Amino acid sequence: MPAELRWNRLMIAAATEEEFLQAVFDYFPQLLQLPYEHVEVDITGTAEISEDAFRSIAIKLIGGEAAEKKMLIRIPPSVDRYFRHANLYRMVDIDVVTPLAANGQADPAAIKANIKAGRYETKGGTKLRPGVDLTEKAPNLVPEAAELKPEAGQQKAQRPPDKATKAEVAFLLDVESGSRHEIKEKMVIGREAPSDLVYQIPTISKRHFHIRRQGGGFVIEDLRSTNGTYLNGLPVHEPVPLRDGDEIVVAITLKHPKGARIFQFTTKGE
Repeated sequence: MPAELRWNRLMIAAATEEEFLQAVFDYFPQLLQLPYEHVEVDITGTAEISEDAFRSIAIKLIGGEAAEKKMLIRIPPSVDRYFRHANLYRMVDIDVVTPLAANGQADPAAIKANIKAGRYETKGGTKLRPGVDLTEKAPNLVPEAAELKPEAGQQKAQRPPDKATKAEVAFLLDVESGSRHEIKEKMVIGREAPSDLVYQIPTISKRHFHIRRQGGGFVIEDLRSTNGTYLNGLPVHEPVPLRDGDEIVVAITLKHPKGARIFQFTTKGE
């Protein structure tokens, strides 16, 4: 299995990006349920991941129960730039881990083997809080090195669908207010007019994203927004086909860790 729990530390050593996403969605919620104020996630044993895959875990690190924890993330140098671009250094503690070769130097040819063997040192990350040992205390609730098991019905990692649901008319449901907005050809969501659906929230861009008809269905496209548009947990960088039940989140920021607004796309009437 690519994930393992030791005390209050979740270690993900996934061989592929798909395995990494699955481990995050299956196992990370279980870490947050443990009775610890400080928790740690170690992804140094994971193969290099794309920025889209990183954003899947980034959303979980700052939202929901994660916002109530003091989080330390151990990462390989290859993903450090993702954390910096997303300003996660302001929200969680980061340790950048550099694997060591037998001669004590960071030899790229030996990186994978040394990660698996646990021979590495930390460099350049934020400092641990004084007097805190994140792996010292451990009640009998979870034995050391206990393997995590996915919970029944646990949400699975999702990628944007390849084909849109066919429909002449669609609806955008505002999850918070419960309001439904009909989409016939195109709808623009933003902070100011001439957007069709206006939310006067500072973290939402003037023209944030739009949904439009295409090829018998509908697609979503981010309009170069400042704080991003997310479809089923993944950032929207290009037009993506929409399907019934898709979740759309806009503007995930420090002020709005769950997103400034959450929508659901549907082609079904009331």
